[in-house]
Amino acid sequence: MMKLLLVLVFVAVAQAGELTLQEAIRLALDNNLEIRAFRNEIKAGELELKAARGGYFPKIKAEEIFTRTDIPVYAFMSKLNQERFKMEDFNPAKLNNPSAINNFETKLSVEIPIWLGGKVQAMERVASHNLSALREEFERKQDEVVLRVYHAYMDAVLSKNAIKVSQQSVKDAQEHVRLAESMQKVGTALLSDVLRARVYLSKAEESLEASKNNYNISRKAIELITNKKLGEFDVSDMDSCPAVDVEEIKSMALQKRQDIKALQERIKSLEQSYRLALSDNLPQVYAFGSYSLYSKSAPLGSDGSGYMVGAGISWSFDTGLSTLRKAQSYLEIKRSLEERLKLLQSSVIFDIEKAYANYQNALHSLRSAEERIKASEEVLRVIELRYKVGLARIVDLLDAQTELDKARLERVQALNACQKAYADLLYAGGLIREVLK
Repeated sequence: MMKLLLVLVFVAVAQAGELTLQEAIRLALDNNLEIRAFRNEIKAGELELKAARGGYFPKIKAEEIFTRTDIPVYAFMSKLNQERFKMEDFNPAKLNNPSAINNFETKLSVEIPIWLGGKVQAMERVASHNLSALREEFERKQDEVVLRVYHAYMDAVLSKNAIKVSQQSVKDAQEHVRLAESMQKVGTALLSDVLRARVYLSKAEESLEASKNNYNISRKAIELITNKKLGEFDVSDMDSCPAVDVEEIKSMALQKRQDIKALQERIKSLEQSYRLALSDNLPQVYAFGSYSLYSKSAPLGSDGSGYMVGAGISWSFDTGLSTLRKAQSYLEIKRSLEERLKLLQSSVIFDIEKAYANYQNALHSLRSAEERIKASEEVLRVIELRYKVGLARIVDLLDAQTELDKARLERVQALNACQKAYADLLYAGGLIREVLK
């Protein structure tokens, strides 16, 4: 299904020549290299959990052991196990000075853990909490990638809008050159007016080329994050800034932020690591069994055979307190993470308020720029009329044009800042994928 979706995305881009923000996000979530790497980490965590659960199962061991000895007790045992013992073997001379004897032992043994001081249970919980933490961190990484896609996309939109501003600036500058040349021909303007207008046109054309280059770089940035070669494409026009409800974001942030959840899981993992370390100082209860074949001449032979079953308990004491100190170190790390968790929870609201302040500042700048565009257009219109009748200088006309160009560019820059602050606000609240999906 995902492959079909990606094919449809590429077809849409190829046909329409436009990549939407949602398409860029989908491509990044499926192909971004950091996300791919995180998926492998999660698979590793899943395998670690399975490995920990394997501690509940018996361990089976197969062995083939060859020995040759003339040590009396071992020679006696080998011959006895091979079921070749005879009455003459009780001869003291043979018992005290036996001939060397070969022995092949084929052995199958099993060891069953009954209770290992809670070690297996603690190992399972450690792996489980670590896996949960990885999954939450993966969710946060996806949010981070979406944020980076959004920023890169908005930079491309900014560059595209800057091209439009520069094109309009070139068009206006060409009109000023035409006006100055026509007035110079009839003697109502100086040659210097024409030259000044041409210089302004040259600078406008230079800005246009820079905007085009910036647009190309911005699109390359999108390709880098999505890890896909997209060819020639355009980004969508986005000429407004979305509205936000900051109080709703605040109310949901502590429950939505995946990095908070991940840290909570890490703390739980350390609690279980403490229990895991202490389990080495607790009794270990186990059962075992084995079946052996013995032969004097070849592996897997069966001159003799026998079995053994049993149960045992062991309890070791660490007089150097190494195990206890190791367990205590986990508690200290846990306390450290608890302090970090408090800081993170406190910083969430701060991050939201900071992003919202940036959002409001950008929104005010956007409205201010729009008002200045209207005022600058009117000023330019009036000065152009005055210049035509000789009541204004070319410098005044070009200054008015500069102010208009500046206001137009500041408008698209404010729009870019507002869009980015909007994304930062959603990211701080842990809602960016939920809202932009």
